[in-house]
Parts: sequence; C-alpha cells; structure tokens
Amino acid sequence: MGNSSTKYNLNIEIIVLHWRDDQRTRQCLAALQTLDYPAHSITLVDNGSHNGSLERLIVQFPDIPIIRHQENRGFAGGVNPAIRRALAEENIDAILLLNNDALLAPDALWRLVQAMEQYPHIGILSAAVVRVDQPTLMAGAGAFVGQYWTTPVGWNEPLAPLPPDVPVSVHTVFGCAMLVRRAVFERIGLFDERYFFYYEDTDFCLRARSAGFEVAYLPGAIAYHTVSASTRNVPGLREFYLARSRQIFFRKRRSGIEYLLYLLVAIVHLARVARWKVQRAHWSDAVGYVAGGLVGLMMPMEHKCEPQITREGEHPWKA
Repeated sequence: MGNSSTKYNLNIEIIVLHWRDDQRTRQCLAALQTLDYPAHSITLVDNGSHNGSLERLIVQFPDIPIIRHQENRGFAGGVNPAIRRALAEENIDAILLLNNDALLAPDALWRLVQAMEQYPHIGILSAAVVRVDQPTLMAGAGAFVGQYWTTPVGWNEPLAPLPPDVPVSVHTVFGCAMLVRRAVFERIGLFDERYFFYYEDTDFCLRARSAGFEVAYLPGAIAYHTVSASTRNVPGLREFYLARSRQIFFRKRRSGIEYLLYLLVAIVHLARVARWKVQRAHWSDAVGYVAGGLVGLMMPMEHKCEPQITREGEHPWKA
C-alpha cells in the first residue's frame, strides 16, 4: 500500500471515544499505530470514565491529545467537541470516527482515503465492519430506512467476494468506523445530541444524503468489531437505548397524520418485541426495551435540528 514516495493528499483526524474499558481502548490505539497511512492524527475522548482507565491509557499513550468529559455524554455528545476541535484546524480534510472496540487493519485507512479521493461524490465512507469473534461475518454494513422501520443490511452475513477498493452504496452506515469528509460537517452540522446511543449515525447519514452526499462502505477496508461491547454487561441497557433512540429518530421525521400513524405503529412494535423477548425469558431486555420506547415517545421534541459548528466552539440550534 503506502510507501515513502507516496503523496498523501488528505489529512485525517481519528477520533476514538473511550468509556471505562481501557483494555479495549488500548487494543484500538495500538492497532492505529500500525496504520500504513501516516497523514493522520488521533484524539482520544473520555466519556466520564472516573475509574482510573484514562490515567492508565495516558501512561501508555502520552502523546495522544485528550478531551475529557466529566459525565457520560453518549456517542453524539461525546464526539461533537472533538469534531469541532478538529475542524478548527484548516488542514484536516476528513474525520474518522472509530469505536474503541474496533480494530482497524493496517491498510484500512489507506484504502478508505484512496477511495474517497477517487469518488468525490462520497461524503461518508465506512470500513467493512466484521465480527472480531467470527471475522468471516459482517457486523452490519448499515441499515435501510423505511417509512416506520429500519432494516439492518449485512448483519451476520458472510463477507461477499466484492472488488476490495470499489465502494458499495448503502442507505446508511454505522458509526463504528466511519470516514466523513470535512464538507459534510460544514454543510449539515454535527451529530444530534438527543440520541445517547444508537441511531445518531443513521440520522447523520440521512441528513448527508439529503444534502447531496453519497454514503457507502468499502469491502477491502476491514475493521474488526466487538459488537455492543459497551452495553453488554448491563442487562437491558442496550435494548433501552435502542428503543429510546428509535422513537427519537422517527418522531423527528414525521408530522401530521404520519406522526399519528407512527405512534400507533410504535406502540404495536413495542408490545410485539416485548412479547417475543418474554417468550424467550429475556426479562431484562423486555423491560429495557419497553421502558426505552416509552421514554422516547414522551420526550419533548421542540428542536427538529442539529448542533452546528461555530467559531466560539458552541453549538446553538439551527432553525
């Protein structure tokens, strides 16, 4: 891939969001040290860990800049300040958002950058995310968004024999290993901080598509992902935030009769999922999903917009 005679045209800022699990973050940062695309910098964001894990990481990676939050602000609230800081640097051309439970292959960033240069209409390009426990299976290429539902694309499906450096267009991609052009942020703003976990990446991709950017993933750029590592140790937590974010996602996109129809669909959906989980004795997941769904349905939705970039580093709402 890259070599000493290569001209590196894009400067990439890599943002890694950390919360408490320094073992996974350590592995993630160590993998970044093996990348064969040198025109990148790294920012580590601590999402209110307060368990000594960040201090241990600082000892091992003393040269990586840190943004430290006093509380867990979720994905959107965690990465937005780091994105603003990166965009304040005029030489940053794109930002790679990387989960701390994801490991980039050494040539992954190089392949992503090469494809983004070759296909200027692509605004968001994801790595091909595979399961770390079963690397022949994808951990989801993204999602298709319907009128009142979303359908995962490529979830637990075998890696298809596709040309490695030809992007595959998809409706939306996940934020696990997502390269975003600077122009996307400058045109549509940052992530919607009403989402805590889940759906903020889907929301962001749809906004980018509406602004004229294409969304895709690159089959040859591999990221190994430990699925739901940050929530799997707390029963019902993943289901709570999935259901909560689902309601936010659809409520902000529906109005009038469509909004009323969605409320009916959402209630039926909550009941159906809860029944399915109870039948399988997944009681914590059932309670978490119903509770998250009800919270999402009752949340005030007075702002139907996203935080924008300002020179002062603030994030007012754009009408």
